[in-house]
Amino acid sequence: MAFTLGGRVRRLVSATSIHQNGCLHKLQQIGSDRFQLGEAKAIRLLPRRTNMVQELGIREEFMDPNRETETSYDFLDEMRHRFLKFKRQKYLPEIEKFQALAIAQSPKVMVIGCADSRVCPSYVLGFQPGEAFTIRNVANLVTPVQNGPTETNSALEFAVTTLQVENIIVMGHSNCGGIAALMSHQNHQGQHSSLVERWVMNGKAAKLRTQLASSHLSFDEQCRNCEKESIKDSVMNLITYSWIRDRVKRGEVKIHGCYYNLSDCSLEKWRLSSDKTNYGFYISDREIWS
Repeated sequence: MAFTLGGRVRRLVSATSIHQNGCLHKLQQIGSDRFQLGEAKAIRLLPRRTNMVQELGIREEFMDPNRETETSYDFLDEMRHRFLKFKRQKYLPEIEKFQALAIAQSPKVMVIGCADSRVCPSYVLGFQPGEAFTIRNVANLVTPVQNGPTETNSALEFAVTTLQVENIIVMGHSNCGGIAALMSHQNHQGQHSSLVERWVMNGKAAKLRTQLASSHLSFDEQCRNCEKESIKDSVMNLITYSWIRDRVKRGEVKIHGCYYNLSDCSLEKWRLSSDKTNYGFYISDREIWS
């Protein structure tokens, strides 16, 4: 599929194309073209790069002071203008607030989001500086405690035990490249050739449930289902950490799952509930905000 903007044809990469043409190669291409959308035109900000391996292999080229820098300079100049606009329009009018934040933070919310550039939790959910402690990774996965330390659970530990957040949100989204890679991966493959594949296989349980329940659906539809199942698994994995589980039981921390649909700007939400009789936990209270 393609669209035309300013006389140029751009290809849209779907989950189906990832499935058909190889998950890693397509994942490496997603996001490698970046555009600044202007008045009836698209300005290419960064040069197209074919894959991560090639990028890593030519680091020296990017360090070459004589290489072409015009496009990157334009981008940095735009960032400079955006920063100064932030300072002028937001920081200075609320200088007391920002100076207080310079000393300490006391967020009430912890968000585990996807690294996808289209889904910034603070932008979508309207968090202001100091309101949400955030960690993002590919496919917004939370691994169980027995899997060992990760940057995500270390951030969780700090947020829960030190900052004492009151809410934890696992936020996923539609058209997730990480979940498409997970669904594309062959289950019988014993070894994973990339860091992306190794990481997304942490969602294997959600994938297997999805395949069992919806094998009759298209690949794209299966991906949508797996995106939601993966969020629910990450929510349940949170209570494998005793310092989270104990606080949930005491009512000090609430856990939520959110699924942001990029196509229609709707948000599907769940809550983790506890069964005080059997001392168990389950997903409940589904809502859709649209």
